[in-house]
Amino acid sequence: MLGKKKNSEQRTDFVYAGKTQTKILLEQPSESNHYISQKSYLYGYDVAQLISKKSFAETLLLLFTGELPAAANARLLERLMIALINLGPRHPAVKASMTAGVSKSNAEHLLPIGLSVLGGKENGAQEVAEAISFIYANIDKSPQFLADSLLKESAEELAQHSGEFHLVAGFGNYYGSIDELTQAHADAVLSPTVEDKDQHCTYIDWGLAFVERLESANIGILKTGLAAMVFCHLGIAAREAVGLYQLLCAPGIFAHGVEQTHKPITAMPMLSDEQHFYQQQQTLVGDRANDK
Repeated sequence: MLGKKKNSEQRTDFVYAGKTQTKILLEQPSESNHYISQKSYLYGYDVAQLISKKSFAETLLLLFTGELPAAANARLLERLMIALINLGPRHPAVKASMTAGVSKSNAEHLLPIGLSVLGGKENGAQEVAEAISFIYANIDKSPQFLADSLLKESAEELAQHSGEFHLVAGFGNYYGSIDELTQAHADAVLSPTVEDKDQHCTYIDWGLAFVERLESANIGILKTGLAAMVFCHLGIAAREAVGLYQLLCAPGIFAHGVEQTHKPITAMPMLSDEQHFYQQQQTLVGDRANDK
């Protein structure tokens, strides 16, 4: 009996909320009809005022962090948004959307198809989250010492690897070389922030020093690593970064996909079975270190 009474007391604490709760948005009901809203507030800011006075990037950061950003941080996000607006037709997420488009999938399905691929671990949103976790976990370590240690640990595997190699999430090579395009875009995105004396660039400085040390091994920054460094600077956590990265890459994924809907299916090459190869999933050095 005592056991039943105890269980009964515990179950009384397990009560569902009476209504959905959120700190993000407050809707003020209309005086004439309480089922519709008269005003809405995003983290306390009148959305009507945000529309007239703030940029999309400022409002986006407010949505994900709960605070309006400094102007310099909003400009940093805007630069990253441009850098990621089109991953290019060779990216698997874009290619998936293009294939669906030329196959005459409904237009409303193209973006979800591409984003489902972009959510993956290699060059996808999950890699951004892992790169953020890697930076946060190692921010107090010397980036040069850490780079040397990881390169030494992976030297044999790197020497045998002829294709794309990710040393850790966000950092690797592309078709066997440093990704020069991403390197140039990273300079354009990060330099104004690094050169701003009013900015404290702890995470960006650490990441750049880490990348510089890797260059001798033909390894550089990847798009996922660039996004991770910016998100760390802006206070975006790993879980939120998954969706934000997909959001920033979405325009190019849809644009390429919908373009193909206007073309015949013969506009896309049909690869033979002999032209496909299957790659065993790579285990990152950082993952192995965490498993120990």
